[in-house]
Amino acid sequence: MELRGGFPRLSERVEPEEFSRRVSSKLGELTSEVEVRFGQVWTKVPRESLVEAVRILKEDSDIACDYFTFLSAIDWQEEGFEVLVALYSTGYLSTVGIKVSISKEDPRVPSITDVFRGADWHERECSEMFGIEFEGHPNLTHLYLPTDFEGHPLLKSFRLASRTYKPWPGAKDPGERESGGRS
Repeated sequence: MELRGGFPRLSERVEPEEFSRRVSSKLGELTSEVEVRFGQVWTKVPRESLVEAVRILKEDSDIACDYFTFLSAIDWQEEGFEVLVALYSTGYLSTVGIKVSISKEDPRVPSITDVFRGADWHERECSEMFGIEFEGHPNLTHLYLPTDFEGHPLLKSFRLASRTYKPWPGAKDPGERESGGRS
């Protein structure tokens, strides 16, 4: 890839639809879905394929997602969690988002810190805030909360202590509307 002034030549930019075809081709059976949403490629992979998929997206020269952007999760309550990983290709100016669905009963995924060292902090935060275990993480310790803190503050079922002492004027937590909270 030829760089001009530190930026890829215009001919190196890849449209999202073409990039999604590349991602689908390279990941093959590792993914159950590849789609373009809002100019970004999104793919779903099972948890046991996460590290392999991330490694392919990073190392394959047709994709070259060489920049780790973020990792977080969504609490879908009864449906479980969705772990989200975003990678960026500085050579092709394209973003790939990876979604991994996991159950509430078994909230764990493999760590991707061996592929992207920058995922270390994100996995620690996600573990602390959601209670998701990142298997193989080198140091899964707390970032924000005291070690004796009970619970995971970003779970939708987590009740804020401040609302126990002073009622919130609107129904924000699960069950507040039913117990008389305003909407």
